[in-house]
Amino acid sequence: MDDRVRPLCCCEYFDGNNERSHILLCCCNCVDLDEGFESLITGQGFPDRNRSRLMATIQDRLRIPWRGGAKQVAFDAILPVIILPTMFLLAAISLWWTVFSFTAVAVILVSVFKFFIRTIPRTKFFIVWTVTSIIILYIIFEFLVIPLLEILVEENIFLTILFAGFLLCFYLMKIRNNTLGKIGESEAESGYVGSYNRCSICQVVVPEKDHHCVWFDCCVGRHNQCLFVLALFFAIASLLYSSNLTLTSVCHPFIVYKSILLPDDCSDVYQQFELGLSFVAAIYSLGLAAFLLMLFLHQILLVSLGLTSKEWRNLSFCAKCFLGLCSKRPHSLGFVKNWSRIMCSNKTYSNIAYSH
Repeated sequence: MDDRVRPLCCCEYFDGNNERSHILLCCCNCVDLDEGFESLITGQGFPDRNRSRLMATIQDRLRIPWRGGAKQVAFDAILPVIILPTMFLLAAISLWWTVFSFTAVAVILVSVFKFFIRTIPRTKFFIVWTVTSIIILYIIFEFLVIPLLEILVEENIFLTILFAGFLLCFYLMKIRNNTLGKIGESEAESGYVGSYNRCSICQVVVPEKDHHCVWFDCCVGRHNQCLFVLALFFAIASLLYSSNLTLTSVCHPFIVYKSILLPDDCSDVYQQFELGLSFVAAIYSLGLAAFLLMLFLHQILLVSLGLTSKEWRNLSFCAKCFLGLCSKRPHSLGFVKNWSRIMCSNKTYSNIAYSH
């Protein structure tokens, strides 16, 4: 019987070359791995070409047994689901484990960012990291912090509103990005399509593209930059507010003004695992808020000046020290018009046709 006709068993699949294979052969016959190690041993480094093809081979061969044929598993998307829970569980043991876990995760993120951006530009690692962080923080807050009975109903409702605002802006931002037109092969070779920038990751044309946000897995441009700024604002507010509610629940708080509390002594949080886990979630939230705050302020600056991220990177060091005020800004319309341009951008770009 022909291989294409004979049904697949639970461990078989058709690989990238449309040939029948088995998951037990995942480590066999990998030419790129052999060539890469040979080049590495001879002191020539691991060639980028072999690295990219090796990653493609790993993605194709990493599968799980399934009825009707082995199913492909995106290993880059699985990593955050493994790394983040492990980090939280280890960090909740003691202060030193918290320092070690957070430091290790920071190093892993920097290394993974440099590696995946070069080898798998369309990786889902970062968007899965974002979603997994949201889920873990939400579960810890609702099922560990709320039962401590230290948080008022109004405080929880206000936090839910902030969180819902972030989700709404994030959803609308993705919707607007999905309406953009796909680029063809001829356009993909150049940086521009008419007056539109192209994104080699999303494979779409973007009106006045600012940058591609890997954490939200979409391009940011004139069509959704206002929603991006609002999403950052609601995310920062949610993280700061939830971390303060958590810390004042698991630590000894002090009154700042009337009913406004701030944490004072957190030396006892590691005596109970649940308190330690809640404390770690709050610290992680503060770290995320600090990172997003830098992005938020950077976006505020760029929009106010009428610059894109690429134009900002091309500025000299002296120009950046003066916040770009003394540099040439050909696309700037003035502070008010720069903001009104992105806030009033309701145009749909899905029906734009491109000629080759």
